[in-house]
Amino acid sequence: MKIKYLSELGLIPLLLWLMTACTTDLEHPLDEKGQDSGTEIPINILPKLSVGLDTRLSKLRVIIFSTRNSKPYDPKVLISNELVDVNKDYTTITYAGYNDIYVIGNEPVDLSGVKSPDDLKTIRMNAESSPTTVLYKQLLNVRVKSKDEIYLDGETSSVSKLEIKLQHVMAKLSVDFDLSTEVMEGGTTSTGVHLDFESMEIAYIPKSIGLIPQKYDSDQGYLDNLSFSLKNTSTIANRFTWFSGEIYLPEHLIGNNDYRTILRIKGKANSVTHIYTLPVGDAMNSVDSHSTEWNVTRNRHYKLTIRAITGYGEELLEASARVAGWSEINVPIEIPGAGFIALSSREIDVKSIRFFTYTRFVCSDEVVVKLPNGVTLDNQLSMDIEYDDETKRSGRIGFKKGNWNTGADITYTATLMSGMASVKLDLKLFKREISSSQQGKTNWAYAMGYPGSANTTNVGIYNAALYRKQANPTGCNAYYVGAKDDPVRGQGCWRLATIAENQASGGLILWCIEEVSAKNAYLAGQSYFGNISKESSYPYYCVLDVRPPELSDFIVSDVDIKDISKDEAPQVCTAMGSGWRLPTGKETDYVFKYAGTNGLPNNFFSDSYWGKENDTLIVATIPDPDGSETTDDLRNQTHTVRCVKSRY
Repeated sequence: MKIKYLSELGLIPLLLWLMTACTTDLEHPLDEKGQDSGTEIPINILPKLSVGLDTRLSKLRVIIFSTRNSKPYDPKVLISNELVDVNKDYTTITYAGYNDIYVIGNEPVDLSGVKSPDDLKTIRMNAESSPTTVLYKQLLNVRVKSKDEIYLDGETSSVSKLEIKLQHVMAKLSVDFDLSTEVMEGGTTSTGVHLDFESMEIAYIPKSIGLIPQKYDSDQGYLDNLSFSLKNTSTIANRFTWFSGEIYLPEHLIGNNDYRTILRIKGKANSVTHIYTLPVGDAMNSVDSHSTEWNVTRNRHYKLTIRAITGYGEELLEASARVAGWSEINVPIEIPGAGFIALSSREIDVKSIRFFTYTRFVCSDEVVVKLPNGVTLDNQLSMDIEYDDETKRSGRIGFKKGNWNTGADITYTATLMSGMASVKLDLKLFKREISSSQQGKTNWAYAMGYPGSANTTNVGIYNAALYRKQANPTGCNAYYVGAKDDPVRGQGCWRLATIAENQASGGLILWCIEEVSAKNAYLAGQSYFGNISKESSYPYYCVLDVRPPELSDFIVSDVDIKDISKDEAPQVCTAMGSGWRLPTGKETDYVFKYAGTNGLPNNFFSDSYWGKENDTLIVATIPDPDGSETTDDLRNQTHTVRCVKSRY
């Protein structure tokens, strides 16, 4: 099992694309009369590309049916029904012809027995269990005619790129009270009568919900009414405020308006109880929902704001309503032909000259990056590409500013290529906030936030070990705006200004982050550029960067060294030089958890690694990441070596 990097949001998305088989038959459309069997087409499912999920996918099932020929009304047969491991790649096949693709996230029941689309129609979920994590989408009658021709249902123009948007099977409702308690007849006439709101309930909530959208039969019954006490949160006399938060409702596609989902709001005026009834559904705002039906539709957020009391019952509450989408998970589907590449984001805000900003990708081949003419890597831009494994089919690409590209707003458009496919990526290199005033005169190391030893050593623009040695932060490492612990503008988020930033600031002669040598650093001002001993005393500006990432206490060697015996393992690390050794069980466990983050590499491709606990050799695996259950049988086998040494 390979160690996979997951996006820092902790969220696991899906990329599904169709790849054309290298056969001459597929170069031509299927015989219009239909054949017994269409041409096989491989399907690769790669749950790696981060597209901004709002919920974690713990399980992902893909079900495919196909006619396997060019007859649209022929029965579709099951081609594939697989529960996809979100940490692995998966490959199956479909056929040229008419295809139905079903994608289910966090399936509510075991769907491995599904053999036909009708089986999916019978799947119902108990609404009381609030299946808010279940996601579903179907793409029906997709015609794959040839490798370059895909047709959506009912469309006459072919496409090369499709998209499934996974949606929640539930809906959300929120109710916001913000109004005067006085009853205003007709909305304008003061009555002097005030209503005390007491409770709210939701009626006609279906007992179950289908995986596939379908009309709800009222004979199946409804849940008990969902009740809420209305407690005034306003401190203003004769004003009532209360917010329900998010209330999850099952989809309710009604067959009879007598059973539409409704709100009942109760209140008293002069000791008389009044009940106000408001229906819930798409017709609350037909402009938003594009519907005049009172359906409660999955993946929608129904928002009611109660604004006035205009009478004594039924619908005599003045309310504004909105119907908005909840959230979706995009599932791109591609027939890439000679190449394929997709990005989790087409734009990166490159904020830092110290740390890379990344976006995820999946591709059909190794990624090549073409920068605009005149843009070079080093002083203008830095780039880093990390693949998830040896196949080089997915990974992440990162950029950071060069010191020349600071102090101004710049946008570059890079072209990422994989095979014959390409995609554009916009890099936003905007100027950053600068401290409101010059900081006092001091030496270069102090201004950088380093200990005094940095004045006689080449240390670079960011040296984690030197920052760690500082018990009390100094200079720009101590600077902050607002709250000290703020993750965006707090302590640690700022750095010394560059030459370009000092020249753009219009200030006097100031320290710059760039070094000339071990003992000299640059100075710059509006009309000055030079260098001097780091131990000299000059003022400085601090510039907003990004907070340094958490780093492990140790670094790891660059590559896997495979097929090493227990006698050879310690020697591999010794041969690397001073300080290198086999990792402890605690360190292997840390690497298995945080590979690709916290300053650790991501290219761990083996199933098992040597480690050493005191004088005992251990073997770390995915099921046993700290090697605590190592057996003699394991020790007598060969495993992979990665060595570690202290970062600081």
